[in-house]
Amino acid sequence: MQEFLPVALGMLIGGGSMRFPGTGWTLATAVAACVLAGIAASAVNCELAQHGWIVFASVDSLLVWVGAVAASATVAGMRRLRAS
Repeated sequence: MQEFLPVALGMLIGGGSMRFPGTGWTLATAVAACVLAGIAASAVNCELAQHGWIVFASVDSLLVWVGAVAASATVAGMRRLRAS
């Protein structure tokens, strides 16, 4: 259940970044947002107080990326369906 928060945050970031297609800042802000959301998810789950906190933050950041990519692909697919 602790892994739901990073994926959900990633889905919010991915869906939000697809609202502004074609801007040069989309990728840069998505990268920063995913890393910060991964660290925030680790903090909420109290994983930053443990000895291997960098591993937990890295895994949570990766889960945020998975959620962001899944949401972005879903939004892009929905746009293609509507266009055709």
